[in-house]
Amino acid sequence: MSRAPGRYGKLGPQFPVALRDFTAYQAVPLPTPPAAVDWATGVSDWPMDGNDEYGDCTMAAAAHMIQSWNAQTGEQDPVPADRQVVSEYLKLTGGKDTGLVESDVLKTWQRTGLWGNKVVAYAPVNVHALTAIQQTIALFGGVYAGIQVPANAQQQFQDGQPWTLVTGWQQQPIEGGHAVPLLGYDADWLYAITWGAVQQVSWDWWSTYADEAWAVLPEQYRQAGTVNGIDLGALTADLKQV
Repeated sequence: MSRAPGRYGKLGPQFPVALRDFTAYQAVPLPTPPAAVDWATGVSDWPMDGNDEYGDCTMAAAAHMIQSWNAQTGEQDPVPADRQVVSEYLKLTGGKDTGLVESDVLKTWQRTGLWGNKVVAYAPVNVHALTAIQQTIALFGGVYAGIQVPANAQQQFQDGQPWTLVTGWQQQPIEGGHAVPLLGYDADWLYAITWGAVQQVSWDWWSTYADEAWAVLPEQYRQAGTVNGIDLGALTADLKQV
């Protein structure tokens, strides 16, 4: 199976000082995550959303999360077409293909919305806190994630292979920053959506190359009455300071 990798466009992570780690907003202790979660197979088609021509991965990742949240909840929030994803990307960049900072995208998403969809709240998750990553995927339908992509990952993707650490991985140059939603996991893999496909990611690869992760509380979950275990009052108050 041959697949074509797309472009990069995630700029360096920026973590607003007003926001605490996601785990600090637990209204009650979050449950032990299940052994496996799969939110990816509920969607039959993952479009490129312009990421083959533009470095709009931060926006494509957001659009993919809306697709998945709709499938999870049965809600029908608007899902943008490719041209709408690109248009919103260029609007936020000022018309240039410069890439975006994930936290800036999230701030816009929560305050004014993207494509008619507004998220309830968001907070950072420690990329090395693997249980918290699993809890976030299980309870809120995904993680809005950022990674640094090594050169050999492009070939692995093209060959339909998982992203794994192979011999000589330490010498691989970084090609760019990339935004992906994590929509599942099991004992061996995380499952990301990128470049129009579901991509398996080994846990040690994630721990090596991930540089940011965000819990995002979707509007669809509030509509469905399933905002799970989070002190929304405290989180909302902190977001007002961002």
